[in-house]
Amino acid sequence: MIHRSLSRRRAAALFGTLSLGLLLGAPALAQDATPMASPAAGGDPMTMYGPVQGNEAYRLAFMQVFPDNPFWQALRVGVEARAAENGVTVDVISLPTNSGVSDQVAQMEDAVTQGYDGIILGTIDAAGIVPGIEAANAAGIPVLAVDTAPAGGELVSLIQTDNVAASRLAGEFIVEQLGGQGKVLNLQGDMANQTAQARNAGVHEALDAAAGIETIDQSANWQQEEGLAITENILTSDPDLVAIFAANDPPALGALQALKSAGRDDVLIVGFDAI
Repeated sequence: MIHRSLSRRRAAALFGTLSLGLLLGAPALAQDATPMASPAAGGDPMTMYGPVQGNEAYRLAFMQVFPDNPFWQALRVGVEARAAENGVTVDVISLPTNSGVSDQVAQMEDAVTQGYDGIILGTIDAAGIVPGIEAANAAGIPVLAVDTAPAGGELVSLIQTDNVAASRLAGEFIVEQLGGQGKVLNLQGDMANQTAQARNAGVHEALDAAAGIETIDQSANWQQEEGLAITENILTSDPDLVAIFAANDPPALGALQALKSAGRDDVLIVGFDAI
């Protein structure tokens, strides 16, 4: 069994650092957000936008989703570290894991009512969050999105992984390891989420290009328990399974747990994030 992941631990910290730096660089907030040295010129993207000092003390809201997920925990660390460096107050507004997008829209509207100077937004639903963004737009509050691209509203910036390209690489690796033949379980994320949709599209680009690959799509909703249950069921219904792709770490770990319980060490697991 091979367990291979695409790492985003550094990406999470980088997202947090750049998101705060870029939000402070919005014309309404910052005096100077000019990069000290671009990456192309040898600058470190972790420090190229800072320290960025605002015209006054600012209070920002970080809308954190999936607070139990290591990626979003690492992103929070990056945001809070950058806030401390720049003397900015950041309130973390976490969305409980089992909440819906209507709850997050309510959080956004409350942030607008409280008069935050800017919002760093992670969302679970690209389309459903649009009313919250539009409420911030109407109030003149800049919004910067991280990881997931909202379907509407105005943003000052978007910072995200190229999820299609990264998952395509994962799919190509699977096809290569299997010699272009075999049955693959695709443990999708929450398919209402733009990130999950992009990762699903990317891995399918690679898997569908191989005529000998059969793909079974099941949404694990980013959760380890669901990855475990789905894999247990598929091992029963499709014992000839030879590989599993998981859209993030917890379902990959759930799949690994199911394989160990079944005494199977002949199934390739490829995960995304490596947090």
